Amino acid sequence: MVKNMNGCSPSNNLSKYTSSIFLPYTEKFNTNNVPCVNATIDNLNFELPVDTGSTGLFIGAPRLPHVNLTGKPPGHQYLTSSNLLYTGRIVELSITFHGSNGDNATSTVPVLVVERSVKCKWYNPVVDAGKCPPHPKDPSIKPIERDTSRITYMGVGFGRNKKNEDRAIAVPKGNPFLNIESLNGGALFPNAWRKGYTISTEGVHLGLTELNTRGFVFIDLKRGVTHDKDPRDWAMVEMCLRVNDQKDCHGEALIDTGIPQMYLRTDVGIETPNMTIPNPKGEGYVRRVPAGTRIAVGFPSFGGVAGYSFVVGGGEAVEPKHIVPGKQRPPPYVNTGRNLLFRYSVAFDAIGGRFGFRPVSESDSVSHL
Repeated sequence: MVKNMNGCSPSNNLSKYTSSIFLPYTEKFNTNNVPCVNATIDNLNFELPVDTGSTGLFIGAPRLPHVNLTGKPPGHQYLTSSNLLYTGRIVELSITFHGSNGDNATSTVPVLVVERSVKCKWYNPVVDAGKCPPHPKDPSIKPIERDTSRITYMGVGFGRNKKNEDRAIAVPKGNPFLNIESLNGGALFPNAWRKGYTISTEGVHLGLTELNTRGFVFIDLKRGVTHDKDPRDWAMVEMCLRVNDQKDCHGEALIDTGIPQMYLRTDVGIETPNMTIPNPKGEGYVRRVPAGTRIAVGFPSFGGVAGYSFVVGGGEAVEPKHIVPGKQRPPPYVNTGRNLLFRYSVAFDAIGGRFGFRPVSESDSVSHL
C-alpha cells in the first residue's frame, strides 16, 4: 500500500456510505468524443461533457437566455489543450443530473456564463488575466472569434488550480460532481454520502460506496494548493514515466477524459523521439511522437498500484490518438487522454484524498511494465 501523505485523514472504510447515483453516458464511449451525461439547468435540457482535465461549468450565454447577468462578477477560463479563452459572468446555478432508473441529483455551483470566446494561441494564463493580448510578434494577427451559442462544457477534475489562484470555477466549489446537495429531491445524509466519483467507459457513479468502489486500488494524493481553504482540494496523481528505455520518475499525471491525445513532458536530459509534420487541421506544423516509440506510465511508480504501456502506432485501444511532446523541464508530466479508460476505470475520493484504479479486465496489470 502506498504511504499515506494526508496526515490525519478521515477513515477510508466506505461500508457506512450507501448513497450514490449512476449517470450513464448519452452515447457509447469512444476515442473521438468527450463522454456526456444528461442534466437540466434553468429548466432547460443539456448534455454536459464530463471533462476530468479541467474544473468548472461554463455555458454560452445564448443557451441560458433567462439568466440575468447584470451586476454579476466577471470570470474566465482558458483551456491550454485547445487555446480557447472563455470570458463572461459568474452566476450561481443549480444543475440536476439525470441518472438511471429515474434517479436524479442536484448540485449548485458558480457557473461561467460565456459572453465571448476566442482562440488565442499566445495567451499566457499566468499574466493575461482573462484578456487575449495583442500578438507579441504581429499585432495584425487577431484572435479567432467563436460562436457562444454552441458552448457547453463541464470540468470535474482536481489539481487544476494554481498557487494564489482562486477563480470560482477552478476550485472544488466549482466542481458540479463534488457539490451534490440533494438526491431524488431529498436532502443528502452526510454520513451516507461520500463526496467523490468513479468514471468508466459505461458512465459515472456519483457518491462513493463500498459496492461501486469494489476492485479499486487507491493511491494517496498530496494536498492541493488551496487545501487549507477547502479540504477537498488535492494535487494530481503521482506517476513515473518511461520513454523507450529512459525512466523518468517523480512527476504528475492528468487522467483527462476531455481529449483523445496525450501530452508528454520529460525532465532535462530525457529524450523524447519527435518529428514535425503538417498540422492535420491546416495551420502550420506540429510536433508528434513517431511510430515505434514505446511509452510506459506507472502510478505512482513502476511496480505500484497501476500502470500501462504501448508502442506508438501499435493499434492498442489504450493508445491515445496522437502524442504531443513538450519541452524538457522538470517535473515530468503526462496527460493520458481519455483512452486510459479502455484499460482502467478510475475513482476520485475527495474526502480521503485518494485516486483509484480498477482494471477493465483481469489481464491488465503492472507486471508487464
